[in-house]
Amino acid sequence: MKFGVIVVLFILSVNSMFAQYKYLDNIKSKSKIDSNYISELPFKFLVNPSFYLKTTNFTIFSIDPNANKVIYKPNTPMKLSIVGAYKWLRLGFSISIPSYLNNKGNTESFGIYLNTQTKIFNWGLDLFYIKNRGYYLSNPELNIPNWTDRQKYPFRSDLRITNIGLYTHVLFSNKLSLKAILQQSEKQLRSAGGFGIQAGLYSNILKNDSGIIPVSQKQYYPEIYDMNKGYFTGFAFRPGYAYTYVYHDFYAASIINIGIGLQFQSYWLESDRHFGFDISPSYKFQQVFGYNAESSFVKLSFTYMSSNFNIKHTKFTTNFMTISLGGGIRFL
Repeated sequence: MKFGVIVVLFILSVNSMFAQYKYLDNIKSKSKIDSNYISELPFKFLVNPSFYLKTTNFTIFSIDPNANKVIYKPNTPMKLSIVGAYKWLRLGFSISIPSYLNNKGNTESFGIYLNTQTKIFNWGLDLFYIKNRGYYLSNPELNIPNWTDRQKYPFRSDLRITNIGLYTHVLFSNKLSLKAILQQSEKQLRSAGGFGIQAGLYSNILKNDSGIIPVSQKQYYPEIYDMNKGYFTGFAFRPGYAYTYVYHDFYAASIINIGIGLQFQSYWLESDRHFGFDISPSYKFQQVFGYNAESSFVKLSFTYMSSNFNIKHTKFTTNFMTISLGGGIRFL
C-alpha cells in the first residue's frame, strides 16, 4: 500500500508542477517581484551538499496519571544530503552516516525529496518520503523493571515508521523571496517580511511485530497495547509569517507556521481493524543564517516541527528537530 501512495503522490506532484508552471508563467506579471528587494540570479544549475543532525522523538502517553511515557527515537544522528536543481525544479536525497552511538542500535534510514519554488506568488510544492526502521527506547528506566544498563538501550529492530507528504505554500509578498531563504536560487537584497499559508496531505505509517507498549505499561494502555500496524492520513493547514534581515551578503530569516490537522486513522490491534478521526494542532518553525554571494552560498538552519494525534485516551506526539550546515555553488 505504501508504494501505491508514494507513486500516486509522485505522479500528482510532477504533473501539477509541469502543468501549473506553464500556466503560472503566463501570469507572472501579476506578481512580479520587487527588484529593489530581490535579485534574480542568472544561473540555471545548483548543487548543494549538506550535513545535518536530526532528532525524531515518537512519544506515547496515556491520560492515566500512573502511566509512564513511552519514547522511541531512531539512532541516526547524522545524515548526508545532496540536492541538485535545474531552474525551478529541485531533487534531493539523504543517507544515514553510520551512528557513533553504538549502544543504541543501528537505524536504517532513507529519504527522498522533490521540491519546486516559483516566483509566482512565492508558490511552492514539496513531496517527501522518509522511512526509518529500528528505534530504541530512550526512557527504559521508567518502563523496564530493574533496568540499569546504560551501555545498552532496548532496541526495536522491527519498528518501522514511514512519513509521506505532499505540501504546497504561498507567501503574500513580492518583497520577500523564499527561494533566497531556503534554496539560495535568488538573493534577498533588503530586509522584508510577509504572511503566508501552508497546506498539504500527509500519511504516517507505523508497523511492528509485537506491539509498541512495554509489558510493564500494559494496564495503562489497554486501547493500543496490541497495535501492530497503523495508517494515519490527513490534511494540515498552517497560516504563518516569514521575515528576513539582510546585512550585505549575510542574512537571518525566520519562518513560523501554526495551524491544525485533520486526520483519518486506520489501525490494527492484532488482527482486528479499527478506525478513528482526530483534529489536532500542528506547528513548524524554521530559523536560517546564511551567506549568499553571486555564485556560492553557505547556510546554517534549524527546523522544528511538532504534530500529535489521539487514539481514544492515548496521545501520540512526533517532534522533528533538524540542524543542518551546508553550502553550494551555482553555474551556467
